[in-house]
Amino acid sequence: MNLSLANIPPPAFILLPFAAMLLAIAAMPLLFKHHWERFYHWWAVVLGSVSVGYYLLVRHDATSVWHTAHEYFSFLMMVGSLFVVAGGIHIVVKGEAKPWVNVLFLALACLVSNLIGTTGASMLLIRPWIRMNKYRVTGFHIVFFIFLVSNVSGCLTPIGDPPLFLGFLKGVPFWWVLERCWQAWAVGVGLLLGIFFVFDTINFRKAPKPIRDKETARETWRFGGLRNLFFLGVIRLPRGS
Repeated sequence: MNLSLANIPPPAFILLPFAAMLLAIAAMPLLFKHHWERFYHWWAVVLGSVSVGYYLLVRHDATSVWHTAHEYFSFLMMVGSLFVVAGGIHIVVKGEAKPWVNVLFLALACLVSNLIGTTGASMLLIRPWIRMNKYRVTGFHIVFFIFLVSNVSGCLTPIGDPPLFLGFLKGVPFWWVLERCWQAWAVGVGLLLGIFFVFDTINFRKAPKPIRDKETARETWRFGGLRNLFFLGVIRLPRGS
């Protein structure tokens, strides 16, 4: 690396490719849907190459590029393995989904997100969530599942949340966030579960009991892919930085 640039922070304009990528992700599917579906990966490569080129050609800092690439692929390996393993577990539930049952399901799912990651928990639990509410599922069921299981809940461990995993790679202790932030986590999750309970109670009362009984009469408890729990445990084992 060029020693004259070693202690000089990169200029602000180097953030422009990142900002452009975020803007493209938000706007292109709405404005130019077909173009984005065909060429989004090329957009990512071109914009990413601007930043990589700056560090390689201007700052001559191949070490930082290599270190960042190592962290990126470590993250991809973790998320990808959770995605594959959790996708092999199939849960079928029995009976009607009363509001308190749904709240309990989401609360347990929030804990699971910290053990197998929000991606893994979402893959594992979205199908039984939709199935147990199939006779009355609405948009808010999916939205609250995304809020709770796919986003908010996984912020207690590096396994649960990608930024925390990057912090763990940088040397932050594995249990640091859990020890200091569990109260805020509990308040946030509790408020969302309370709001969901109100919406779900209203929705539940709109479905007459004969319809609920008919829709759930043939359901049985079933848990397929039990052996994958072992691999989930292996993936989430804390490792030294």
